[in-house]
Amino acid sequence: MRGQGPALDYGRVGIDLELADVAAAKYQLRDCQAAGGWCGHEPDCEAHLWRLLSLGPSEFPVRRFYDINETMQLTGMGYDAEPVPWLDFLRDAGEPSRHQVFLRWRMQTVPGKTGIPSFKLLSNDRWLVTAYEIDEALAAYAEVPAEQKAILETNARWASWLEWLALARERGGFEAE
Repeated sequence: MRGQGPALDYGRVGIDLELADVAAAKYQLRDCQAAGGWCGHEPDCEAHLWRLLSLGPSEFPVRRFYDINETMQLTGMGYDAEPVPWLDFLRDAGEPSRHQVFLRWRMQTVPGKTGIPSFKLLSNDRWLVTAYEIDEALAAYAEVPAEQKAILETNARWASWLEWLALARERGGFEAE
């Protein structure tokens, strides 16, 4: 996390993005396997995960997002922000379930801002980018002048990013780790 440990170049940290439904299915399968015995879910967790994986790519093929974050900020799709530190969030949350607090911490945004906060694509803290954040980002991009979009979309990484966002929106968002 920023502010702790040695200084890092956050624009160059490798980040893995995975569709939210696939990430959740992996966690559920892991929990069922750790519990031992048979999975009591219907369909069972392994079958559910394989069904989701069969729908197509579940991970974004790019791992560094500095340039994508810059373009998102220039187009109003995202904003520069720092996350609330985990310990501060835990102290202020006032919720009994540590798991629920951790989930809310991973989904945090900045009040009054729209789109995707930059910290979710610049550190590998298992941030969750929600379908709502993606909707806001894509709505902002829809307002960008056609000439500017035409120039931006000549960049294959940017065009691929826009496609990924549309897919992730349909699949509940994505996890950045």
